[in-house]
Amino acid sequence: MYTSSYHVPISSLIARPLLTCTPDTSVREAVRRLLAEGCSSIVVMEGASAVGIWTEQDALSAGEDANTPDLPIGAVMSAPLLTLDADTPLGEAAVRFKQSGIRHFGVVKDGACIGVITQTDVIVNQGAEFFLRLKSLESIQLRAPVVVPEQYPLHDAIATMRRNKLDAVVVAYADGEHGILTERDVVRLIANETLAGVVSDHASRPLRALAATQSLYAAQRFMLQQHIRHLGVRDPKGRLTAVLSFADIMQNIEEEYLSELQSALVERDEALERARFSLRMADLVFDSALEGIMVTDRHGKIERVNQAFTRLTGYSDEEVFGRSPSLLNSGHQDASFYKNMWHSLVTNGHWQGEIWNRRKSGELYLEYLTITSIHDTEGNISHYAGIFSDITQRRQNEERLRYLATHDVLTGLPNRALFEERLERAIIHASHSKRQVAVMYLDLDRFKLVNDTLGHHAGDEVLKTVASRLAAGVRDSDTVARLGGDEFAFVLEEFNDVRDVGRIAKSLLNSVGQAIDLNGHDIFTTPSIGISIYPDDGTEAEQLMMLADQAMYGAKNQGCNAFQFFESKMTSSAIAQLDMVGELHRALEQNEYCLFYQPQYDLSSGRVVGVEALLRWRHPHRGLLLPDKFISIVEQSALIVPLGRWVLQEACRQARNWLDAGLEFGRIAVNLSARQCHTDSFLTDLTRILSETALPPERLQLELLESTTMNTREEIGVLLRELETRNVSIAIDDFGTGYSSLAYLKDLPVDTLKIDRSFLSGCDAHSADRAIIRAIVAMGRALDLDVVMEGVETPEQLAFLQDAGCHQGQGFLLARPAPAERVNELLSWQRNAFPMPPGQHHASKTALAGM
Repeated sequence: MYTSSYHVPISSLIARPLLTCTPDTSVREAVRRLLAEGCSSIVVMEGASAVGIWTEQDALSAGEDANTPDLPIGAVMSAPLLTLDADTPLGEAAVRFKQSGIRHFGVVKDGACIGVITQTDVIVNQGAEFFLRLKSLESIQLRAPVVVPEQYPLHDAIATMRRNKLDAVVVAYADGEHGILTERDVVRLIANETLAGVVSDHASRPLRALAATQSLYAAQRFMLQQHIRHLGVRDPKGRLTAVLSFADIMQNIEEEYLSELQSALVERDEALERARFSLRMADLVFDSALEGIMVTDRHGKIERVNQAFTRLTGYSDEEVFGRSPSLLNSGHQDASFYKNMWHSLVTNGHWQGEIWNRRKSGELYLEYLTITSIHDTEGNISHYAGIFSDITQRRQNEERLRYLATHDVLTGLPNRALFEERLERAIIHASHSKRQVAVMYLDLDRFKLVNDTLGHHAGDEVLKTVASRLAAGVRDSDTVARLGGDEFAFVLEEFNDVRDVGRIAKSLLNSVGQAIDLNGHDIFTTPSIGISIYPDDGTEAEQLMMLADQAMYGAKNQGCNAFQFFESKMTSSAIAQLDMVGELHRALEQNEYCLFYQPQYDLSSGRVVGVEALLRWRHPHRGLLLPDKFISIVEQSALIVPLGRWVLQEACRQARNWLDAGLEFGRIAVNLSARQCHTDSFLTDLTRILSETALPPERLQLELLESTTMNTREEIGVLLRELETRNVSIAIDDFGTGYSSLAYLKDLPVDTLKIDRSFLSGCDAHSADRAIIRAIVAMGRALDLDVVMEGVETPEQLAFLQDAGCHQGQGFLLARPAPAERVNELLSWQRNAFPMPPGQHHASKTALAGM
């Protein structure tokens, strides 16, 4: 490649006589002449003046409109003809092509048009091979190909090309092969008057293609050798991802290259042409690149480096000239790594990847390196060019994100996901080495008092101090994690005696129990610890975690600030619970769960205003089981998340069915567990379910226990406010149980209170519970909240609630939970006979009450 190509006048590139026609020549005749001469354009002359041009691209309009071939070419030509002077240097012409975006210029001399120069002429003669070698096809931006099926009408294909300004469309054949239909094909079809049929009858097949890893130079050479103007690009899996044209090559010759090339020519003239163009180009690349560039000879000795190389490595060009790139070697890659690198260079002509190197200062850095082999005119490797960038900061950011995904933000300890992964790994290792593993659960006693009295900020400080003490109290080989709230867990490995685990537990009790200085105040908090041992107590991670959790509650029952090992006699149902976990998982897989639905009534009108979805288990041997037989075990295991997702999906699907049937039910209410709330995928799952079922979000109400909203008030508040923006209703279930402060209601976007049934059952008309119900109803009305009373079972209770002004009721007196088809009957009856006479509530529900 020599700089002389830049100053070549474009007149020297005109290889054929000018093809012309008059304005009254028909388009059909012009097309035939184009085809006969093998040209891509024809100049329209009026006398001695060139008044326009008609190109293969214009043929698309003629191919789309059947009347166009009979029109005079003067009516459809592109005018005026854009021209360049015959003495215009080739480099300047390349700039004009890139700036204008057109593919043909007329060449004029002394005011007369003497020929036409095309983009192809510029690409073939530009001499930018060095730049093209450094660029792979995958490194440039190419538009995805427009693909049409083989039976696509030819007329529609031509219209697609014209409408999208395409010079070609790809044709997909049923056998997986591709072909291509180009503007030149359209010209041929117009000339032959064969514009009918489908696109596969006229496309060129197969479409020639190269791998995306090939260089732009290789693509250019291949297109010239095969006499084609379009080339497919395939990804590593062999899929067609783009079509490359000469116009794309033009767009990827850097404008900086074109302008700075001219400066290099002036410098060469002043130096009496003593430097080769390739060296000048290397200077230009080096001066402008932000990436470090290093060029070696074929033996791997450094010949040139750029300023970015010096900035990134600390070595100047004088310090590295003639030396091997191994001076940057960090020692982090072994000999096989470099052997594979050189093998790829020799066989494939390039290598790309990440590599750790060392700066002159001794500092390690991670770089992304691309090495390309450069060949001489005889095809032999003469040089290697390496381009690299420092990606250390990017890697650090990625590692930070990975860290945040596996660690607790507040304490820096591993989170539940990482804890479970390490426990699984410890079990595998212990099974091979025939050793034991201890799992410890630690919970802080009465930690809620710290949050309630001193605030959550103080609670966070206590948790960070406790976490620091726990981490210091175990060995580096052990794992301590924060599972959430004030719960911590440990994996202890490689101990010789279980008594060693006991000693560690006792040490942790003493350490955590020490006073914590918080702004001058001594805060004391004690832990309770439960311990399970692999393989004595269990062999599965989930089993060991559950048993350690049970043992921890046993320690709390001793009076707190204690530790306890799991014992089989700790609870008579422990083994049964473990077996139940397996059954519960299988039940979900075998589709044994189902939903019953219990209506909620407006107590003033008798109309159904809501339906609560209630989970049931159709056990293959024990029959229909209510949630109190299994839900507590579900909530202690990871099954609560997929099962909760299934309940939400099924309830929304049924609600959509009622809407489609024209049945009015108000809102479908679904219970939401605390663990579901805190999963990262909850909002994504909710969005997907509402989208798949097409249920309007305002038709959905999510019920959360009062304890859930209080214990994680700050965390749950973010979720509830997000649900509010999505128009999903929120209800507080079992309201009034165990909490005296109601201030949180004004901070959370709640619209419904469900009073716990315990306030209504078994109490007479003068009990304090009745007074609490009246107070909650009055408070609900004052806060503009709906109030629902659960557990309405007698006419006397109903009369009391109506007298107290309670909005809504739910219970066996009004309707028992029932399958969807029975609720359909009720809703259909309501649609046809509403309003129900006030005295008929109980009698009309006889069939449902039997459920």
